[in-house]
Amino acid sequence: MKMNILAIVLLLASCNSKESDKFHYAKDAAVAENARAVSFNVEIPPTEQPAEPLVERKLIRNGNIEFLTSDVKKTKTEIERIAKEQKGYISAENENNYGNRFQVNQTLRIPADKFDEVMKQLEGLAEKVENKNVNTEDVTEEFIDVEARLKTKKELEARYLDLLKQAKTIADIVSIESQVANVRAEIESMEGRLKYLTNQVSFSTLSVSYYQETAVGYGFGSKFLNALKSGWFNLVDFVFWLLRLWPFVLGITALVVWWVRRRRSRG
Repeated sequence: MKMNILAIVLLLASCNSKESDKFHYAKDAAVAENARAVSFNVEIPPTEQPAEPLVERKLIRNGNIEFLTSDVKKTKTEIERIAKEQKGYISAENENNYGNRFQVNQTLRIPADKFDEVMKQLEGLAEKVENKNVNTEDVTEEFIDVEARLKTKKELEARYLDLLKQAKTIADIVSIESQVANVRAEIESMEGRLKYLTNQVSFSTLSVSYYQETAVGYGFGSKFLNALKSGWFNLVDFVFWLLRLWPFVLGITALVVWWVRRRRSRG
């Protein structure tokens, strides 16, 4: 019984490679058959191929837009309303004040079927669109491939679990559990990938950046205040620089005092 179970375990572990070999063998045989038919000028009637089922495309759509607005706060409030209205959400946000320009950057996660509508709404908030990009990635092939491999791995796991119920010896149990652990890790990895792809397909990512030009005074008062600030910071930096040199200054002072006293004592 021990040898039989171990043999089955080894057989299952190599089944994927054998199935792959079968595929290539069948493919090569078909090519050889076609070659023989051509060499003997045998006309092979075309066979009717069954219509392939329609596959729903798995598309990941992302985009970014940058624009000028007259009021950043109102625009921000409006974007929050749009995201909520379209059953989306804001996943990241930051604000920057560049002196003559106040800018907000937001990352929106929007249902994929609302992507175009939201993009138009964002354009409607702009006084001037500076930049706009939309990109689409087709992950249909990867999605189908992962689903197929996941199904195969789950079937393989079920076979291992059936064998585990029949195992009688410790060696059999350890061997089968090791295979189960490996297959389970692959299953979880594939499930995670499918979950990620599904999320990316279902929700589009929109990177939104908008800014408002702020009136910065460059008159005498503004220049005077900036000069005071700059002078104060320079003074503080100078004081800290002196503090870093105090051991050296103290040593020089002590040396000068010693030298003066020595001269006086000799005199």
